[in-house]
Amino acid sequence: MDDPTFKIAVSSYALNRKIPPGDPFWKDFNGSFQNKTLSCLELADSVYTGHPFTTWHNHHWRTSANYDQGQHLALDFDTEDNRSSLPILRQDHFVAKHAAFLYTTPSHTPAAPKARVVFLLDTPIMQAKNYVLAVSALLWLNGTADRQCKDPVRFFYGSRDCDVIYLENVLPLATIKHIIGQYLETGQTTRRAMQRPDWRPPTDQQEVAEALRAIPPWGIDYDQWLACLMGIHAEFGDAGLPLACAWADGGPNEVERKWKSFKPSGNGQGSISIATVFALAMQHGWQKRTV
Repeated sequence: MDDPTFKIAVSSYALNRKIPPGDPFWKDFNGSFQNKTLSCLELADSVYTGHPFTTWHNHHWRTSANYDQGQHLALDFDTEDNRSSLPILRQDHFVAKHAAFLYTTPSHTPAAPKARVVFLLDTPIMQAKNYVLAVSALLWLNGTADRQCKDPVRFFYGSRDCDVIYLENVLPLATIKHIIGQYLETGQTTRRAMQRPDWRPPTDQQEVAEALRAIPPWGIDYDQWLACLMGIHAEFGDAGLPLACAWADGGPNEVERKWKSFKPSGNGQGSISIATVFALAMQHGWQKRTV
């Protein structure tokens, strides 16, 4: 019986470094992906030799508007402790049952483990919005994963000479749909809690809470989500944590972990403040109170 194959776009470049922001090489890189049909071992070999991969896209240009279909999902684990080590991740029930392979990412070190778990689907996801929803649901299920993984054509770097664990499982699309259903119901529960008539933030936080209701936590990119948390922290300090948790719809302890990474003195340069939250809320239709 032939090994199953999967539709993956792989870059022709084998990289040994991350591409810096603003580097002119991005133009060549974004046009370097080729839509391929690969087995699990063939994809893992591409990763091992340093080739980035992403979803199939059209017109030889990697952008969300050109998304064609996706047959893989991947999660990054960057906690730099045992939770991001291959042996621990392999023991996770969901990973053991459904992951195709795991590998250490380029910035991994034994003292600060980092890893990526790759899932290969039995059926491609044909619409970009459904692919993003699948990634969001998988992130929700795995609370320690890096939530930056929501772009439908986000690429993942290969990792030359990395450590790899092959599991060669195939994740049924039906399982992903079930997880999406659970994720949507949980998210609705969280949003309902914040919208209850009896839910009241402290008086000085009420206007911010109203602004946050306009911002969908899973409908913005990671940097914007993080900036909202930083803006709340800059304005209220630790007193703003309940408000942040009520809005952010994060995984278990995700908001608390981010919160602890913020400096007690706030954002030193003042470039992120509560005004950042208000500006984003206005983009989503919220109107600031007038006195």
